[in-house]
Amino acid sequence: MRSERVLVAAPVLNLLNTGYLSARYVALHAGWVTAGTGLCSWTQAIDCDRVLLTPQARAFWFPNALLGFGFSLGCLIWWLGGRRLGEAYRPHLIRTLVFWLAVSSLATLWFFWLLAHLDAICPFCPWHHVLVYVSLGAAWSVWRRTPHPTAPQPARPLVILVCICVGQFLLWLAGWAFAFSRGALSP
Repeated sequence: MRSERVLVAAPVLNLLNTGYLSARYVALHAGWVTAGTGLCSWTQAIDCDRVLLTPQARAFWFPNALLGFGFSLGCLIWWLGGRRLGEAYRPHLIRTLVFWLAVSSLATLWFFWLLAHLDAICPFCPWHHVLVYVSLGAAWSVWRRTPHPTAPQPARPLVILVCICVGQFLLWLAGWAFAFSRGALSP
């Protein structure tokens, strides 16, 4: 199914995008690199580094790129790991994925608003949002074609999968918070 391939490809591309932006954010705030020398530092007006150095590059205290990275990795783990549970779990997996991608899509509207009010533009940042929309469209397409469950399934495998997905997300944030609290990163 084409939608299922997109449902893997879009989060993988998002991991590359947000992985670069997260690493660049850390490198800038740790003083490991010079601002304006990044892969997407093209001009004064188009410069990821300038955007990553603004207070708007953080939401809820954490770097936006790191939030996107953890979310994209969680979606990928949920979908690929969940498919290994078997077809009986598929309706719940895809329904849950559609829900969280829709929530994330709504959140990206706020991030677009932030981007529109900055002095510089990050050409990589909006790609995360676009890839979330693409993932949502693919997930919606898969959900429409997924038959309803015939019987309830044991919850334990899903609980374990939720713990893995949420746990990895929280570990990324905890790692950043630890580095910040130790003075390795500037605000």
